Amino acid sequence: MKEFLKKDLTLKIFSILFAIFLWFAINPVQTEHYTVPLNVINEESLKSQGLVLNSKNFNKYVVVIVRDKGDVLNDIKDSDFEVTLDLSKVKSVNDKVIALEPPVYLGRERINPKNIELKQKTITLDLARIEENPFIVQVETFGKLPAGYEIISKTAQPNTVSIQDIDTVLDSVGSVKAFVDVTGLDRNLEIRKECKVYDKKGVEMPGLGKKLSVDIKIEVGKRVPVIPITQGAPAESFLEGEYSVKPNSILITGDPDIMEGVNDVKTVPINLENANKTLNTQVLLQIPDGLKLVSSTREVNVTVQIIPLDVKTYEFEPRDITLEDTRNDNTLAYEIIGPVTVTLKGKKEDMANVTVNSLLAKVNVDGLKDGEHRIPLQVTLPPNITQSGEAKVLVKITKVPAEENQNMQQDTNK
Repeated sequence: MKEFLKKDLTLKIFSILFAIFLWFAINPVQTEHYTVPLNVINEESLKSQGLVLNSKNFNKYVVVIVRDKGDVLNDIKDSDFEVTLDLSKVKSVNDKVIALEPPVYLGRERINPKNIELKQKTITLDLARIEENPFIVQVETFGKLPAGYEIISKTAQPNTVSIQDIDTVLDSVGSVKAFVDVTGLDRNLEIRKECKVYDKKGVEMPGLGKKLSVDIKIEVGKRVPVIPITQGAPAESFLEGEYSVKPNSILITGDPDIMEGVNDVKTVPINLENANKTLNTQVLLQIPDGLKLVSSTREVNVTVQIIPLDVKTYEFEPRDITLEDTRNDNTLAYEIIGPVTVTLKGKKEDMANVTVNSLLAKVNVDGLKDGEHRIPLQVTLPPNITQSGEAKVLVKITKVPAEENQNMQQDTNK
């Protein structure tokens, strides 16, 4: 009986082993690969280290290798695994190769952790250090100001802005600018403007200009000519000539409504009374209330030419003088006792072409009776020529005898 049972036990054990063999024969252990998305955590910890991922082009997926029975592997999906990249492990810019956390199985199957492994156990990162540099803000204006107006100053507050980025980006920054349209601007302007960042080739870097803004102040003025004012007459035989002013224009600013109506600024009067030589003097400007000068003093240097006149004497013979308003009844005879001299004066260039023949001289004898009369000589003068003193002509008027007068009338009738 014992032998029988023993034989049956052997048979049973053999059956069990055969069954196990048969099971493994039809469901063998296999190896499967699963593509799992990488879970990146604690990226903000890089900022606390002053670091940033210069590039995020590292592999975002990893391969998980699992060894198990085929029917178990068939029930496992890619999403059943989680593989984590913990960026808090980065402590310096040199920590570029970071070990991945062991894969975590989230599925329902019972899998021995020893049968799960990563094909790639590390990730190589491209790290860069974050820096912050200040840049001066350049204020740029565009558009056309009204005639005569100029920009006095343009400032930004603050005059620098800080840009934070990786060192290679900051090294490529060429300028930071704020743009203001000044078309038609005739008064001071205060405005807040966003900044634009440009690289060293002048190409805009839009990402860096965000959230950068400054307060812009633009001061405008108006440029007007300086007009000298003179009073009094130069000495005898001298004439006031041209003037020059240094500076010949000034820049004013102030109340925009007052400034709009000012087209020139005059000096206080310059006294030329009895001046006989060119005058060079410093004189104050008359600045209207509500306005002020920009970058200049209130005094200007004025030169007024005092020109000596060319004086010439001209002799008029009786034949050169015309009698006006004589009696036409032939009862009186007229005779000019001459010659008569006239003194004229003027600039040398104006006097150059003046001759007796170019002048018209006449005397008026209207209402005069017989006798000798001294009558002012009237000379028609060219422009810019004046007569010095008065010249008088001696005119002798005599009665014509009746007989002679009658003969003269007969001759006239014939």
